[in-house]
Amino acid sequence: MDGESLQRPALAQQVGLSKLAVSELLADLEVRGLVKVEGKLGGPPGRSQLSYALRADAALAVGFDVGGTKIAGAIADLRGQILAETTEPTVQSGAADLVAQLAGMADALCRQAGVPRFRLRAGAVGIPAAVHPLTADLSLAGNLPGLEGGNLRSALRDALGVNVLIDNDVNLALLAEVGQGTGTRRDNAAFIALGTGIGGALMINGRLLRGAHGGAGELGYMPLWQIGAAGVASLEDRVGEAGIRRDYVSRGGDAGHSVRDIFAAASGGDPAARDTLDTAAYHTARAALALFALLDPDLLIFGGSIGARPEFIERVQRLVSAAWLRPVQIVRSRSGGRAGLLGALELARTDLLDELFGALPAR
Repeated sequence: MDGESLQRPALAQQVGLSKLAVSELLADLEVRGLVKVEGKLGGPPGRSQLSYALRADAALAVGFDVGGTKIAGAIADLRGQILAETTEPTVQSGAADLVAQLAGMADALCRQAGVPRFRLRAGAVGIPAAVHPLTADLSLAGNLPGLEGGNLRSALRDALGVNVLIDNDVNLALLAEVGQGTGTRRDNAAFIALGTGIGGALMINGRLLRGAHGGAGELGYMPLWQIGAAGVASLEDRVGEAGIRRDYVSRGGDAGHSVRDIFAAASGGDPAARDTLDTAAYHTARAALALFALLDPDLLIFGGSIGARPEFIERVQRLVSAAWLRPVQIVRSRSGGRAGLLGALELARTDLLDELFGALPAR
């Protein structure tokens, strides 16, 4: 997996098995097409001098990040190297058509990468919804009409011909960050995606926290001011894009301004824009402090079109630092808009490796 080719004696030494046992295992892996002989490294003739390497493209994983307007998809090899990537507009005609679209994208990705379709062995899909951890039923899927209450997992397994895992898109974004982004080697971290709406993900002691219905981390529903009607996303209503624009207009700002325009106006000294962003950061900091009190993470990652803006993170950091008891690192997502896709690929690849070689022992 580290990319180096090794001789049998070196392999035997690394894994703590006899040369005979390693020879038998290598023979089985050769038959299965998972390792290849790269040549001799010198010395006397004989198989003991052959160098073996992983065939990283012998089995592939496919990942999708499904959004309300677009779907990003990619396939990766056993090492996580992306071989092909694509983006398409999301179909808006229900679950059956979405499943057909994902199957078609998987075929197209294999053609793009020049690999046979049968090498796909595992898949994962990120959805902007709460995904029940046992049944995979979807809830809180307002951005994808026709999917709430449905179960895509079995339909996707049939359509793709591989085992498919489904998870919340922000959960997968957090996986991407702790795997190769800003949260590498962190076991207690949170992710807040702030844009059109608000999504959240939590990792405690190295495990994603999903809750009874898959809704853990849905910070947008925090009733920080008052308890509202069922289904009202209180924080999202004030700090999502619509809430920020509404607050700006109430302060005398231009009703035609987008959130991007409001950030630009604040940088240019517009007091209404500055006050609007200060208020949004204040509400977000209150949610972050509640999260810290309950779960005690040592890292908070911000993403999304609003959350990833450095000037917004600085506002939140200043408020949190003044109020919280211990230091918490607050950073911008390194993976950006690809975080959900990279997390889906990592989830699928981990499942693939578990299937092929058995689950790795816990750290």
